[in-house]
Amino acid sequence: MLLKRLIPIFRSSYKIPLQTALVLPFTLQVGLAVGLTCYFSLRSGQKTVDQVATHLTDEVSMRIQQQVAVLMETPHIVAQTNVDALRLGQIDLQNAARLERHFWKQMQLFPNLRPIAFANQQGEIHAVDRLKDGTLVIRVMDESTGDRYHTYIADEQGKRDRLIETDNTFDPRERPWYVAAVQAGEPTWTKIYPYFSSSDLAISAARPIYSETGELLGVTNATLSLAHLSSFLQELEVGHSGQTFIIERTGELVASSTSMRSFLPAQAQARQRLAAVDSENKTIQTTAEHLLHHYSDLDAIEHREQLDFEMNGERQIVQVTPFSDRYGLSWLVVVVVPETDFAPYIAANIRSTTLLCLIVMVVATVVAALTSQWIAQPIQRLSRSSKALAERTMSSWRWQELSQPIQATGIYELSVLEQAHNQIEAQLKDSITALAKANEQLEMRVEQRTAELQQRTNQLHQALQFEALLRRITDKVRDNLDEAQILQTAVHELGQELSVACCNVGMYDADKTAFTICYEYTTLPDCRGATLAIADSASPAVHQQLLSGLSSQFCFNTADPLRLREKPYAILACPLLDNQEVFGNLWSFKPKEQTFTDLEVRLVEQVANQCAIAIRQSRLFQSAQAQIEELKQLHQVKDDFLNTVSHELRTPISNMKIAIHLLRIAATPERNQQYLDILQAECAKETNLINDLLDLQRLESEHYSITPETIVLQDWIPDVISPFLTRSGDRQQHLQVKVPADVPPITSDPNVLERILAELLNNACKYTPSGGEIWLEVSHAENYTHVNSVLAFTISNTAEIPKANLSRIFEKFYRIPNTDFWKQGGTGLGLALVKKLTEQLGGTLTVESQQGQTTFAVLLAGTSEEKGSREIKDEEVRGSSLLP
Repeated sequence: MLLKRLIPIFRSSYKIPLQTALVLPFTLQVGLAVGLTCYFSLRSGQKTVDQVATHLTDEVSMRIQQQVAVLMETPHIVAQTNVDALRLGQIDLQNAARLERHFWKQMQLFPNLRPIAFANQQGEIHAVDRLKDGTLVIRVMDESTGDRYHTYIADEQGKRDRLIETDNTFDPRERPWYVAAVQAGEPTWTKIYPYFSSSDLAISAARPIYSETGELLGVTNATLSLAHLSSFLQELEVGHSGQTFIIERTGELVASSTSMRSFLPAQAQARQRLAAVDSENKTIQTTAEHLLHHYSDLDAIEHREQLDFEMNGERQIVQVTPFSDRYGLSWLVVVVVPETDFAPYIAANIRSTTLLCLIVMVVATVVAALTSQWIAQPIQRLSRSSKALAERTMSSWRWQELSQPIQATGIYELSVLEQAHNQIEAQLKDSITALAKANEQLEMRVEQRTAELQQRTNQLHQALQFEALLRRITDKVRDNLDEAQILQTAVHELGQELSVACCNVGMYDADKTAFTICYEYTTLPDCRGATLAIADSASPAVHQQLLSGLSSQFCFNTADPLRLREKPYAILACPLLDNQEVFGNLWSFKPKEQTFTDLEVRLVEQVANQCAIAIRQSRLFQSAQAQIEELKQLHQVKDDFLNTVSHELRTPISNMKIAIHLLRIAATPERNQQYLDILQAECAKETNLINDLLDLQRLESEHYSITPETIVLQDWIPDVISPFLTRSGDRQQHLQVKVPADVPPITSDPNVLERILAELLNNACKYTPSGGEIWLEVSHAENYTHVNSVLAFTISNTAEIPKANLSRIFEKFYRIPNTDFWKQGGTGLGLALVKKLTEQLGGTLTVESQQGQTTFAVLLAGTSEEKGSREIKDEEVRGSSLLP
């Protein structure tokens, strides 16, 4: 565009050299492009800062909201749990020890709470609180304390240990949480208040408890220290120097990412909340002042807002996000990020862009100059040659000599042009002659093409009708996912559109030796459901061709084995293929004089292909549905496994933490030994769980090593069952073991076999009810006829596994539904590991469960060697018991 505007100016004023005309516009355009690039780079940098800041503040606000929601929901859940426990009779307000132990357990589960309490109208209170060092204490004021507020250290059982503090002035009915719950008459939040026993701010979730007659029984509360919220904000990274804080709608500070205090120093024994505008932190103070100036009333902020303001000459980007819950909480989450956190990267990018543009402009100018010189020099030489040629030919040129060739002069450049002119003139004469002949030929070809066009128009019309028909039939076939409906629709549509005597679909059997007519459209006797062997059909060669995936069209003149008629038919047969495998055929019958046209053959073949595709989709759909159900089961197993393993891992760790803590404060060596025993037991549980997982993985990867030894069962069995004697006796179960004297030794891995039997005995002890019986018997398996005798280790107990779950008990992580998982414990790996270990030993594991008894049998190959053996007497296993 710029070049077009410059050309008239150059024409009207003066002539300029070609090289200048080429370089100047190019340089101007490059300079303009460089300038625009720099300008838009600056604009883009500013937009990038805003976009990055918005993204950062959005992400930080979302994380804060999620954390606050989790923290603030916990106290109400605990308070509701206590009310529900009271209504269900799980706790008794008159049983102080049980009530305090209940609160003590909750404080262990929720480390962010301090305290959990219940107070009644008589001024009595029972609470469990947490000191700064994490120690749990019990705070009580009732008749047992002489109506004085006592604080006790809680022992490891959640009971009062020793008195550490007494307060004669405390009255729970004057506490904010008690007053707020009584006034509201429903679950509510208290106002934020300084906690009486520490320097932190706190907020309580309080719930009044009423009797069935509506009488106030008392108030339960769960208090959350807002120091946890401030700690989270301090750990949160917001750019390089960004800050976050939370304020109430009144402007008072709730928590911040700074270490500044959230309330004013005590005056007259009353600590006052600190407003954000009075904060010692300059950023928080200035941001709060800007919000108040911008909105005048913080209650007007209903949605997420993005603002900015200047502080110390720097632009600050602010995002305010409301947070509320169903119990009346209404806070504002504020994120402040200085623009300078992003500016260094943008400035470096601008400098790089500007420098690059300047380099590009210089290089482009140099290249333009060299290019223009390279172009202009040949043109200048051609211009001089053309001018010389014109001066020498104009004086001697005459129009009547147009057909005469021009004689070449002595100038080389002009002689080239003259030779080209003569050649063009001769070619022009030849072209005119050829054009006349071509005109005659074109007229003849037009007539021929007109006739061909008419014929092709008719063919196109037929093809369009065919495509429309094929599309209609295809849509009907492909719209179904039912295989029967697909094939029935296909034969019905083809039978009507082709006006055939019969159209049917036959399905081959598995070995492709016979076929059954499943679907049919016919004017002949109905043959649906008829089965015919290919060898007995009238055209076995046609079936062989169909089974190879090829269509066949032929005239059939012999007796029809199905309809017993001798009438000639024109027949079209097409195979139905699915993944290169023929599973059926599509037959169409017409009277002999009505042969199938090419379009009809194409139609039947295309419909056969579409049927095969639709059937494949139907089968894929059914397969997908089955896979979805299987995935649902796998997801359920995964969830159960994660829940179970997390519980099994956390329980020993929690017990170890408690034991370590108690070990630190234990006063006697006996206590030390008791806590060390607890630590050793819990470590063993954790080790066993990890070993089970690792062993199962090694078994599946076939990397589990077996070390066979000769085992004399009469001597070996008592050592295996000895750990279960005391356990079964404690549970009042009866364990009976029988090892006949004629049982021969076996060659196997004793450690693996001991693990198999121990796991089965452990399950038996776990699930057998008190007073139940457990049997362990070693015997010959009479129904096995291998070269070596087969021994059966049979473990039975008086409990029954539901029949619906019996087939899945050997799956990894599977546990029977409707059982108390946490009471019984376990990860669902035991029986899966037993099965893998049994197979590793070359044995078989079976299970039967009926009529209140479950029996597991481990079948292992023994040896032919007979050694001295004995039967284990009942006295050796007295008091023991086994499986459920």
